[in-house]
This record gives sequence, structure tokens and C-alpha cells, in this order.
Amino acid sequence: MDFRFTKEQEAWRHEVRQFLKENPAEKFPIEGVDEGYGCGATSDKFGRLLGSKGWISMTWPKEYGGQGRPLMDVLILLEEMAYARAPWYGVLFNFTTGNMLIKIGSAELKKELLPGVARGEECFWLAMSEPDAGSDLLSLRTQAVEKEDCWVVNGQKTWASLADLARLGLLYTKTETDPNISKAKTITMFLLDKNLPGVTVRPLINLAGDITHNEVFLDDVRIPKRYLLGQKNKGFIHMLEGLDFDRFWGRFIKPPFCKSVIEDLVRYAKETRRDGTILANDPMVRHKLAESAIETETCRLIFWNAGWKMCNGLPFSMDSAMGKIMADEMGQRLFNKGMQIMGPYSQLGEATKWAPLRAQIQKWYLCSLGHTIAGGTSEIIRNTIATVGLGLPR
Repeated sequence: MDFRFTKEQEAWRHEVRQFLKENPAEKFPIEGVDEGYGCGATSDKFGRLLGSKGWISMTWPKEYGGQGRPLMDVLILLEEMAYARAPWYGVLFNFTTGNMLIKIGSAELKKELLPGVARGEECFWLAMSEPDAGSDLLSLRTQAVEKEDCWVVNGQKTWASLADLARLGLLYTKTETDPNISKAKTITMFLLDKNLPGVTVRPLINLAGDITHNEVFLDDVRIPKRYLLGQKNKGFIHMLEGLDFDRFWGRFIKPPFCKSVIEDLVRYAKETRRDGTILANDPMVRHKLAESAIETETCRLIFWNAGWKMCNGLPFSMDSAMGKIMADEMGQRLFNKGMQIMGPYSQLGEATKWAPLRAQIQKWYLCSLGHTIAGGTSEIIRNTIATVGLGLPR
């Protein structure tokens, strides 16, 4: 692997940085909170701005309105946005779902949805997990029954990210009930419009007091047949094909974000006195920050190694699994250290002027407790590392 970027890539990075400097996060209205993943808060206005520049669809083939640019350009864009804490969470899935639509969507779906996805006007939410089916997706119970003109869906989804803000959900359902058929051949993917009759979205409040997930109830929801995504009973296969990409895209942005948090904590330590001593002179504080800086750079290199493999068509399952685990656990440790460094003041809410760093560390600390569950638990992903990466028996 060559650790250097080309002159063209460095010029692109400079262009992105200049754009983010001219469009700081505080300039945009916010609809959803920053959970500490690295994709910032949700701002429809910022998402549409990205779309207007053609940056959401930059890697798409030109026949679908894209620019045919290399995937590496998207990685550079996402890294810079994460470091700047730009509010792009709302269009996070546009980068991957757009490619999914191009790959397995019907010609009718592509024509209907891709233009809005590219403009940042159409966003997506996940309708995957259920109360009894999380890491074991094959156990899901939501059922879709085929009718003459539609699919009738009944069931319940939980932990549905962005269901309160976005319109279209990526829905996984059972479409085959024969017990003699492999469970892996019983699941089908659909696009679900939450505005259809029978769809109820109920927000879930997290530890920080924010809405970051939702539970969704589906009662005789009639999904038009054109919203079938991919092939019938091939949903699990489609999911596996995109799983490495999902784990990669969902956590590649964590190291640059954590780097910006460390820089905030370093400034705080240099400017804050406790018992008459500058915090930055405390060896324990220095060690905590140095340890996190090392972890963050290590995690970044794991992801860039995975990204280089992805861009060159090489297998990267183990790399993305390693990166996902490290990113989530590294973030939890960093936010915990931030709480320790700031002491009792870290427990103050954002409503008081005494809260250090606008109480963001506290919010991210509370949100991060669920990061090692979201997108596959650390225990499940360690199994992937063991079996796929190390060749250990299942």
C-alpha cells in the first residue's frame, strides 16, 4: 500500500476543506442530533448543498447522472466532512443506497428515485432489526404477502435510524414460509414509504434524551410492486453483499471525528486550571490524550488500508470488521476519558454556561454506549474476524 495521496487527490482535499471553511456546521439548521459517529447532525439544507455540487453522486456512472469519479474521492470527502463535523448524517445512506439502486434496482426505480437521491432531497432509513431479530437477521418475523398489484406487509421494526426524518426505508421482510427452505432464501428487500397507510413511526428516546432511533409498526401496509429491491427471496444475499461496505462506510468516518474531539480536549486542557494547576501539565491527562491520539491514528490506518483494498477490488471483510470494532470501542474510551478530564463539570447539561465544550462530550459519551451494538455487535463481528480473517472453525 502506498500511504501517499496523488497531487490530484491532495488538490481535491484542499477543495473540500475550502468548501467546509466557507460552509461551517453552525451555518445550517439542524433537524437531527449528532450521535458521535462522525457524520455530524442532520441538516436537510446541508444535504441539498452537497447534492447541488454533484458530490453525492460523483462516483455514479454518467448515464445515471454521476461523474464517474474514483471511489477514493468520496473517501477523502467523507474524511474531511467528519473532521469538520459537518451536518451530513441525513444523507449518509445516499452514498451507499444510490449505488445499491444502480446495481439491483429496476429501471423504473432508478428513473424515479436516483435524481432525488443525487440532489440530497431523498434520504433513507433502515428497517432491518426487530425485537427478536437483531444480529440474527434470519429470525425476522415481518411478513410480506404478494397480491396481484402489491405486497401486503405486517410486522414491527425497531432501532430504525432516521425513520423520523427520512421518507424511504430499506425494509427486510419474510416472503417465504416453507420450513423446508433455507432461511437465507426467505428474505426480500423493499423500499418502504413511511407515508403509506398502516405505517406508524414511534420515536425512541436515548440516554441523552434525544431521538436517534425509532420503532416502526406495519399493519396491512400495501407496498407497490415496483418498490421491490433486487430479486424476490434474495434479500439476505443482497444484504451480505453490502455488509462489508456498510460496516466500512458507517465507521470510516470515526477516526477523523475523534481526532477533532481530541484537539478540543487538548485546547481545554491547556486553558483550564484545577487546584491552581493547568490541566495540560497533569501527567495523567497527558497520558489519556496521547493514548487516544495513538488509537485514533491506528484506526485511521486500518480503514485506509481497507479503503485502498475496496478501491482496488480486493477482499476487505476482515479489515472492515477490525476497523468497526476498534472505531466503536475507541470512541467509547475517548468520550469516557473526556468526562474524566473535565471532572464533575462534564455532567452539566448544555443549558448551563458552565458546561465545558457545550456539553457535547457528555452527549457523545451517552450515545456511544450503543455504538458497539449498532451495525452488528462487537461479539458477532469478532466471530467474522475469527472465521473469515483467521480461518478458525465456525
